[in-house]
Amino acid sequence: MKSQTDFWARVCSYPRHRTILQVTACAAVCLPLAGMTFGAVSAAGDPQNRKEAPARVVKGLRITPVEGDSWLRHLGIPFIASNIGRVADWGPSPSSAPDQPTSKEGPDGGFLLSGSDLYRLNCRSCHKADGSGVPPEINSLIGPVQATSAVMIRAQMKQRGIDLDAKTVNQLVSQAQASLRARLQNGGERMPSFQRLAREEVAALLAYLDELAGVPGADLRQIWLSESSTRVGEHLVKGTCHICHEASGRPGLAVAVGMTAEIPSLASLPMDRFPHEVIRKVREGISRPTPMTMSNRGEMPIFTDFTPAEVAAAYAYLVSYPPRR
Repeated sequence: MKSQTDFWARVCSYPRHRTILQVTACAAVCLPLAGMTFGAVSAAGDPQNRKEAPARVVKGLRITPVEGDSWLRHLGIPFIASNIGRVADWGPSPSSAPDQPTSKEGPDGGFLLSGSDLYRLNCRSCHKADGSGVPPEINSLIGPVQATSAVMIRAQMKQRGIDLDAKTVNQLVSQAQASLRARLQNGGERMPSFQRLAREEVAALLAYLDELAGVPGADLRQIWLSESSTRVGEHLVKGTCHICHEASGRPGLAVAVGMTAEIPSLASLPMDRFPHEVIRKVREGISRPTPMTMSNRGEMPIFTDFTPAEVAAAYAYLVSYPPRR
Protein backbone atom coordinates (compact mmCIF):
# COMPACT_ATOMS: atom_id res chain seq x y z
CA MET A 1 0.00 0.00 0.00
CA LYS A 2 1.14 3.57 -0.64
CA SER A 3 2.68 5.00 2.49
CA GLN A 4 0.65 7.30 4.68
CA THR A 5 3.46 9.87 4.54
CA ASP A 6 3.11 10.10 0.75
CA PHE A 7 -0.65 10.48 1.13
CA TRP A 8 -0.43 13.43 3.49
CA ALA A 9 2.38 15.01 1.47
CA ARG A 10 0.13 14.90 -1.59
CA VAL A 11 -2.73 16.47 0.35
CA CYS A 12 -0.45 19.30 1.43
CA SER A 13 0.40 20.09 -2.19
CA TYR A 14 -3.11 21.36 -2.85
CA PRO A 15 -3.39 25.16 -2.38
CA ARG A 16 -6.59 24.78 -0.38
CA HIS A 17 -4.79 22.74 2.24
CA ARG A 18 -1.49 24.61 2.55
CA THR A 19 -2.86 26.49 5.53
CA ILE A 20 -3.12 23.21 7.43
CA LEU A 21 0.39 22.04 6.59
CA GLN A 22 1.24 21.53 10.24
CA VAL A 23 -1.95 19.56 10.73
CA THR A 24 -1.30 17.12 7.94
CA ALA A 25 2.38 16.73 8.84
CA CYS A 26 1.32 15.79 12.35
CA ALA A 27 -1.29 13.36 11.06
CA ALA A 28 1.28 11.64 8.86
CA VAL A 29 3.12 10.68 12.01
CA CYS A 30 0.22 10.02 14.35
CA LEU A 31 -2.36 8.13 12.30
CA PRO A 32 -0.14 5.12 11.50
CA LEU A 33 0.26 4.28 15.16
CA ALA A 34 -1.67 1.15 16.09
CA GLY A 35 -1.69 2.04 19.77
CA MET A 36 -3.26 5.45 19.35
CA THR A 37 -5.66 6.93 21.85
CA PHE A 38 -8.55 5.19 20.15
CA GLY A 39 -7.09 1.98 21.58
CA ALA A 40 -4.97 -0.76 20.10
CA VAL A 41 -6.02 -2.49 16.91
CA SER A 42 -9.33 -4.21 17.56
CA ALA A 43 -9.62 -7.95 18.02
CA ALA A 44 -10.67 -8.46 14.43
CA GLY A 45 -11.55 -11.99 13.54
CA ASP A 46 -12.31 -12.98 17.13
CA PRO A 47 -15.49 -15.07 16.88
CA GLN A 48 -16.57 -13.83 20.32
CA ASN A 49 -16.46 -10.21 19.17
CA ARG A 50 -17.76 -10.68 15.65
CA LYS A 51 -21.45 -10.56 14.77
CA GLU A 52 -22.04 -12.67 11.72
CA ALA A 53 -24.28 -11.16 9.06
CA PRO A 54 -26.15 -13.28 6.52
CA ALA A 55 -23.73 -14.45 3.85
CA ARG A 56 -24.00 -12.87 0.42
CA VAL A 57 -23.82 -15.32 -2.47
CA VAL A 58 -21.27 -14.00 -4.96
CA LYS A 59 -22.51 -14.79 -8.46
CA GLY A 60 -20.89 -14.53 -11.86
CA LEU A 61 -17.33 -14.97 -10.64
CA ARG A 62 -14.91 -15.62 -13.49
CA ILE A 63 -12.35 -18.16 -12.33
CA THR A 64 -9.20 -18.27 -14.45
CA PRO A 65 -5.92 -20.22 -14.36
CA VAL A 66 -2.89 -18.70 -12.73
CA GLU A 67 -0.49 -17.45 -15.41
CA GLY A 68 3.05 -16.29 -15.98
CA ASP A 69 6.02 -15.41 -13.85
CA SER A 70 5.95 -15.34 -10.09
CA TRP A 71 5.70 -11.89 -8.59
CA LEU A 72 9.28 -12.10 -7.33
CA ARG A 73 10.56 -12.92 -10.80
CA HIS A 74 8.48 -10.05 -12.16
CA LEU A 75 10.25 -7.76 -9.69
CA GLY A 76 13.63 -9.35 -10.36
CA ILE A 77 14.17 -10.16 -6.67
CA PRO A 78 15.67 -13.46 -5.38
CA PHE A 79 13.47 -15.34 -2.94
CA ILE A 80 15.72 -14.94 0.11
CA ALA A 81 16.46 -11.28 -0.62
CA SER A 82 12.94 -10.07 0.14
CA ASN A 83 10.22 -10.28 2.79
CA ILE A 84 7.53 -10.32 0.11
CA GLY A 85 5.44 -13.45 0.54
CA ARG A 86 7.56 -14.66 3.45
CA VAL A 87 5.97 -13.11 6.53
CA ALA A 88 4.62 -16.51 7.59
CA ASP A 89 8.23 -17.68 7.90
CA TRP A 90 8.35 -15.87 11.24
CA GLY A 91 6.18 -18.52 12.81
CA PRO A 92 2.52 -19.01 13.71
CA SER A 93 0.54 -16.17 15.20
CA PRO A 94 -0.91 -16.24 18.71
CA SER A 95 -4.36 -17.76 18.94
CA SER A 96 -5.77 -14.31 19.63
CA ALA A 97 -4.22 -12.73 16.52
CA PRO A 98 -6.60 -11.24 13.96
CA ASP A 99 -5.67 -13.66 11.19
CA GLN A 100 -7.20 -16.85 12.56
CA PRO A 101 -9.43 -18.65 10.04
CA THR A 102 -13.11 -17.85 10.25
CA SER A 103 -13.98 -19.56 6.97
CA LYS A 104 -16.50 -22.36 7.13
CA GLU A 105 -17.20 -25.16 4.72
CA GLY A 106 -20.74 -25.01 3.41
CA PRO A 107 -23.01 -28.01 2.85
CA ASP A 108 -22.57 -27.73 -0.93
CA GLY A 109 -18.77 -28.03 -0.77
CA GLY A 110 -18.27 -24.27 -0.89
CA PHE A 111 -17.08 -21.87 1.78
CA LEU A 112 -18.41 -19.01 3.85
CA LEU A 113 -15.71 -16.33 3.87
CA SER A 114 -15.33 -13.18 5.91
CA GLY A 115 -13.20 -10.20 4.99
CA SER A 116 -10.68 -11.57 7.47
CA ASP A 117 -10.42 -14.74 5.39
CA LEU A 118 -9.91 -12.78 2.19
CA TYR A 119 -7.11 -10.90 3.94
CA ARG A 120 -5.45 -14.17 5.02
CA LEU A 121 -5.63 -15.65 1.55
CA ASN A 122 -4.54 -12.56 -0.38
CA CYS A 123 -2.67 -10.10 1.84
CA ARG A 124 -1.24 -11.58 5.02
CA SER A 125 1.89 -13.17 3.53
CA CYS A 126 3.22 -9.67 2.82
CA HIS A 127 1.45 -7.33 5.23
CA LYS A 128 1.49 -9.57 8.34
CA ALA A 129 -1.45 -10.52 10.51
CA ASP A 130 -1.74 -7.08 12.09
CA GLY A 131 -1.32 -5.15 8.83
CA SER A 132 1.95 -3.55 9.92
CA GLY A 133 3.97 -4.89 6.97
CA VAL A 134 7.77 -4.90 6.93
CA PRO A 135 8.81 -1.27 6.42
CA PRO A 136 10.45 0.14 4.41
CA GLU A 137 10.02 -2.70 1.89
CA ILE A 138 6.37 -3.46 2.66
CA ASN A 139 4.33 -0.53 3.94
CA SER A 140 1.87 -0.74 6.79
CA LEU A 141 -1.81 -0.78 5.90
CA ILE A 142 -2.89 0.82 9.15
CA GLY A 143 -2.17 4.50 8.43
CA PRO A 144 -3.75 4.60 4.95
CA VAL A 145 -6.86 2.81 6.24
CA GLN A 146 -7.21 5.07 9.29
CA ALA A 147 -6.92 8.06 6.96
CA THR A 148 -10.23 6.98 5.38
CA SER A 149 -12.06 7.53 8.67
CA ALA A 150 -13.50 10.99 9.30
CA VAL A 151 -13.87 10.14 12.99
CA MET A 152 -10.19 9.30 13.34
CA ILE A 153 -8.95 12.31 11.40
CA ARG A 154 -11.15 14.75 13.32
CA ALA A 155 -10.32 13.26 16.73
CA GLN A 156 -6.57 13.31 16.09
CA MET A 157 -6.70 16.95 15.05
CA LYS A 158 -8.83 17.94 18.06
CA GLN A 159 -6.22 16.41 20.36
CA ARG A 160 -3.83 19.00 18.99
CA GLY A 161 -6.22 21.88 19.31
CA ILE A 162 -7.20 22.01 15.64
CA ASP A 163 -10.84 21.80 14.60
CA LEU A 164 -11.14 20.97 10.90
CA ASP A 165 -14.32 21.96 9.09
CA ALA A 166 -16.52 19.18 7.71
CA LYS A 167 -15.74 20.02 4.09
CA THR A 168 -11.99 19.66 4.59
CA VAL A 169 -12.39 16.40 6.51
CA ASN A 170 -14.65 14.97 3.82
CA GLN A 171 -12.17 15.90 1.11
CA LEU A 172 -9.32 14.24 2.97
CA VAL A 173 -11.40 11.11 3.53
CA SER A 174 -12.51 10.98 -0.11
CA GLN A 175 -8.92 11.28 -1.33
CA ALA A 176 -7.73 8.57 1.08
CA GLN A 177 -10.52 6.19 0.03
CA ALA A 178 -9.78 6.75 -3.67
CA SER A 179 -6.08 6.14 -3.06
CA LEU A 180 -6.77 2.89 -1.20
CA ARG A 181 -9.10 1.55 -3.89
CA ALA A 182 -6.69 2.58 -6.65
CA ARG A 183 -3.90 0.65 -4.97
CA LEU A 184 -6.06 -2.48 -4.80
CA GLN A 185 -7.08 -2.07 -8.43
CA ASN A 186 -3.73 -1.13 -9.93
CA GLY A 187 -1.13 -2.39 -7.49
CA GLY A 188 2.07 -0.47 -6.90
CA GLU A 189 5.81 -0.56 -7.38
CA ARG A 190 6.13 -3.80 -5.41
CA MET A 191 2.47 -4.71 -4.89
CA PRO A 192 0.56 -6.77 -7.45
CA SER A 193 -2.83 -5.70 -8.75
CA PHE A 194 -5.98 -7.26 -7.30
CA GLN A 195 -8.24 -6.51 -10.25
CA ARG A 196 -9.48 -10.10 -10.09
CA LEU A 197 -11.43 -9.40 -6.90
CA ALA A 198 -15.16 -8.95 -7.42
CA ARG A 199 -16.97 -5.88 -6.12
CA GLU A 200 -18.41 -7.85 -3.19
CA GLU A 201 -14.98 -9.21 -2.30
CA VAL A 202 -13.45 -5.73 -2.33
CA ALA A 203 -16.24 -4.49 -0.05
CA ALA A 204 -15.67 -7.35 2.41
CA LEU A 205 -11.91 -6.86 2.37
CA LEU A 206 -12.13 -3.10 2.94
CA ALA A 207 -14.61 -3.63 5.78
CA TYR A 208 -12.14 -5.96 7.45
CA LEU A 209 -9.24 -3.54 6.93
CA ASP A 210 -11.31 -0.93 8.78
CA GLU A 211 -11.73 -3.36 11.65
CA LEU A 212 -8.04 -4.26 11.59
CA ALA A 213 -7.11 -0.56 11.76
CA GLY A 214 -9.46 0.07 14.68
CA VAL A 215 -11.93 2.27 12.81
CA PRO A 216 -14.89 2.85 15.17
CA GLY A 217 -17.98 0.79 14.31
CA ALA A 218 -16.18 -1.36 11.75
CA ASP A 219 -17.01 -4.55 13.63
CA LEU A 220 -20.69 -3.94 12.84
CA ARG A 221 -20.07 -3.63 9.10
CA GLN A 222 -18.36 -6.96 8.43
CA ILE A 223 -19.47 -8.94 5.38
CA TRP A 224 -19.71 -12.69 4.84
CA LEU A 225 -19.59 -14.19 1.36
CA SER A 226 -20.62 -17.59 0.03
CA GLU A 227 -18.06 -18.77 -2.54
CA SER A 228 -17.16 -22.01 -4.28
CA SER A 229 -14.24 -24.15 -3.19
CA THR A 230 -12.58 -23.44 -6.53
CA ARG A 231 -12.75 -19.70 -5.92
CA VAL A 232 -11.17 -20.14 -2.48
CA GLY A 233 -8.38 -22.15 -4.12
CA GLU A 234 -7.90 -19.38 -6.66
CA HIS A 235 -7.59 -16.81 -3.86
CA LEU A 236 -4.92 -18.83 -2.09
CA VAL A 237 -2.91 -19.67 -5.22
CA LYS A 238 -2.98 -16.21 -6.79
CA GLY A 239 -2.88 -14.26 -3.53
CA THR A 240 -0.08 -16.21 -1.83
CA CYS A 241 1.52 -19.07 -3.78
CA HIS A 242 2.12 -17.18 -7.02
CA ILE A 243 4.24 -14.61 -5.21
CA CYS A 244 7.12 -17.10 -5.18
CA HIS A 245 6.07 -19.98 -7.48
CA GLU A 246 6.05 -19.68 -11.27
CA ALA A 247 2.75 -20.68 -12.83
CA SER A 248 4.32 -23.33 -15.05
CA GLY A 249 7.57 -24.51 -16.53
CA ARG A 250 10.64 -26.20 -15.16
CA PRO A 251 12.92 -25.25 -13.56
CA GLY A 252 11.44 -22.59 -11.30
CA LEU A 253 12.83 -19.44 -9.75
CA ALA A 254 16.10 -20.00 -7.88
CA VAL A 255 15.97 -19.54 -4.13
CA ALA A 256 18.91 -17.13 -4.41
CA VAL A 257 21.44 -15.96 -6.96
CA GLY A 258 24.09 -18.62 -7.44
CA MET A 259 22.09 -21.35 -5.65
CA THR A 260 20.96 -24.54 -7.35
CA ALA A 261 17.87 -24.92 -5.15
CA GLU A 262 14.80 -23.96 -7.14
CA ILE A 263 11.19 -23.25 -6.33
CA PRO A 264 8.87 -25.69 -8.10
CA SER A 265 6.26 -24.34 -10.47
CA LEU A 266 2.61 -24.48 -9.51
CA ALA A 267 1.90 -26.68 -12.52
CA SER A 268 4.32 -29.30 -11.18
CA LEU A 269 2.68 -29.68 -7.77
CA PRO A 270 -0.29 -31.88 -8.77
CA MET A 271 2.07 -34.01 -10.87
CA ASP A 272 4.74 -34.47 -8.21
CA ARG A 273 2.82 -34.54 -4.95
CA PHE A 274 -0.38 -35.96 -3.56
CA PRO A 275 -2.89 -33.61 -1.90
CA HIS A 276 -1.95 -34.68 1.64
CA GLU A 277 1.72 -33.97 0.88
CA VAL A 278 0.93 -30.45 -0.29
CA ILE A 279 -1.25 -29.83 2.78
CA ARG A 280 1.55 -30.95 5.12
CA LYS A 281 4.17 -28.96 3.21
CA VAL A 282 2.12 -25.76 3.41
CA ARG A 283 1.13 -26.14 7.06
CA GLU A 284 4.12 -27.97 8.56
CA GLY A 285 7.01 -27.57 6.13
CA ILE A 286 7.34 -31.29 5.49
CA SER A 287 8.96 -32.36 2.22
CA ARG A 288 9.40 -35.71 0.57
CA PRO A 289 12.75 -37.12 1.84
CA THR A 290 15.43 -37.76 -0.80
CA PRO A 291 19.11 -38.75 -0.54
CA MET A 292 20.15 -35.22 -1.57
CA THR A 293 17.84 -33.38 0.80
CA MET A 294 19.78 -31.40 3.38
CA SER A 295 16.68 -30.46 5.35
CA ASN A 296 13.08 -31.59 5.17
CA ARG A 297 12.01 -28.05 6.10
CA GLY A 298 13.44 -26.16 3.14
CA GLU A 299 13.11 -22.40 2.65
CA MET A 300 9.34 -22.25 2.22
CA PRO A 301 7.41 -20.38 4.94
CA ILE A 302 4.94 -22.35 7.05
CA PHE A 303 1.35 -21.15 6.65
CA THR A 304 -0.37 -22.47 9.74
CA ASP A 305 -3.17 -19.95 9.23
CA PHE A 306 -4.46 -21.84 6.17
CA THR A 307 -6.86 -24.67 6.99
CA PRO A 308 -6.38 -28.13 5.43
CA ALA A 309 -9.65 -27.59 3.52
CA GLU A 310 -8.36 -24.33 2.05
CA VAL A 311 -5.08 -25.92 0.93
CA ALA A 312 -7.00 -28.85 -0.55
CA ALA A 313 -9.14 -26.31 -2.44
CA ALA A 314 -5.95 -24.74 -3.85
CA TYR A 315 -4.73 -28.18 -5.00
CA ALA A 316 -8.10 -28.90 -6.66
CA TYR A 317 -8.02 -25.50 -8.35
CA LEU A 318 -4.60 -26.28 -9.88
CA VAL A 319 -5.99 -29.58 -11.19
CA SER A 320 -9.19 -28.06 -12.59
CA TYR A 321 -7.50 -24.95 -14.00
CA PRO A 322 -3.99 -25.99 -15.11
CA PRO A 323 -1.52 -23.09 -14.80
CA ARG A 324 -0.35 -21.40 -17.98
CA ARG A 325 2.87 -19.73 -19.06
